[in-house]
Amino acid sequence: MARTLLGLVAGLLVGCAGAKPKAVHFEGEPDDALVTIEDQYIGKLGKIEKAAVALKPGTYRVTVEQVGFFPFDVIVTVPEEGEPETVKVELEPIPD
Repeated sequence: MARTLLGLVAGLLVGCAGAKPKAVHFEGEPDDALVTIEDQYIGKLGKIEKAAVALKPGTYRVTVEQVGFFPFDVIVTVPEEGEPETVKVELEPIPD
């Protein structure tokens, strides 16, 4: 059973006072890429893939960065009804 990184995103859960957080799953490489949500560092992609990130319904800017790759930016919407989609990270290497 996957653990949820609740403590790491406590500051992001302030909005939507009555809504319950939902598990947002991530897929991608490299494992040591750094994940931020709304400019708040969450952790390394490999660790987040094994767990998940708990977010309340709303819209969030997610950035994944790694040296040697262009940054990956995406807007993630966590719906009030149903489950959020898996965030599929596709980092593109910077050419030599």
